Amino acid sequence: MITDEDVIELFRKCQAAQPKQMDRNRGYYQQFRRGTPSNRWKNHHPGGCDRDKVVFDQFNVIPKYCFDCYKVQIEPRTVMELFKLMMVFEQIKLPLDNGRKCLTELRTKVSGTYKGLIYCQGFEEAEKMLTMIREIISEEISKEIKISLKRGCSEYAIAYPKYELGKGKKLMPYNESWQKYEDIVDSSFVVDKLLIENETLNHPTYTSEETDTMLFWLTYAASIGDMSYLPIYGLVLAPFEGWTRTTSFNSDKPDKNKDTTSLKRNDPCFCGSGKKYKRCCFNLKKESLTDQV
Repeated sequence: MITDEDVIELFRKCQAAQPKQMDRNRGYYQQFRRGTPSNRWKNHHPGGCDRDKVVFDQFNVIPKYCFDCYKVQIEPRTVMELFKLMMVFEQIKLPLDNGRKCLTELRTKVSGTYKGLIYCQGFEEAEKMLTMIREIISEEISKEIKISLKRGCSEYAIAYPKYELGKGKKLMPYNESWQKYEDIVDSSFVVDKLLIENETLNHPTYTSEETDTMLFWLTYAASIGDMSYLPIYGLVLAPFEGWTRTTSFNSDKPDKNKDTTSLKRNDPCFCGSGKKYKRCCFNLKKESLTDQV
C-alpha cells in the first residue's frame, strides 16, 4: 500500500531536484500523463484528441472515433489520494500501455474535483480494465474510492445526453452526416510533429512541467479547503486569487479556515490524516503561519 510518507518523500525529492517558487502569473500544467499518446491509439486520427476537440468545438458534433472511446474514471477524495494515484499510474503495467492521466477538474460545467482516467477502445476492454483497476486501487490506496466507466468526454454528454452511458440505456450511434464536418477540419488541421514522434508518454523521471503540476494540485487543494495538502507541502498555501469555481468537495471534510485552538495535541488531526494532531499539522501550521508574519 502507498503511504502518506511515500507521497511526501516523492514530492520532496522532486522539489530538491527542481526547486520552484509558485509563480501565479504563468500558466500551469494540471494533468499528469503516462502511457500511449492518443495519436497512436488504434484507428485514431494522427492529431489525436486535439483534433477531436477541434471537430466538437467548431461544429458541435462528436467525432466518429469517440463513439468507441471508453474511460475508467477514478475519483480520489483528496489531493493526497491524487498523488497516490499518480504513483500507481507511474508504476502500473497495462497490456496495451493504455493512455492514462491524473488531473484536477477545472471545467465549470463538469462536477468533481480530482480525477484519474484510463482510456480504452470498446466497452469490453473497458469492463476488463475496470475490474483490474478496482483491485489495484483497493490494494494500493483505498477501497472507498469511487471507480466507474465513462464514454468519451464529459462535454459530449452535456451536449448530447443520449451519448452517455446508463443502465438499460440504448447507446447513441454515430450520425454519418457528421462526417462532412470531420472532413472540413481534416482538410486544414496541422498535426504536431513532436506528437507524431512521441511513441510513449512514459519516462523514468519527473519533468519540470510535472513538478509544476504537483504545485498546481496543492494550490488547488488549498483553494477548495482540502487540507490534506499540508503534510505534502509542509507550509500553508494561499488559495488562487479570484477562485470562483464551485466544487463537489465535501464541506464536512477539514476546512482550511478551521479554528484549531481548541484541539488538544493527542486529538485526531484536522487534516484527516488519521494521525494525532501533535504528530501531523500542529508544527507545520504553527511554523508556516509564523513565516507569513
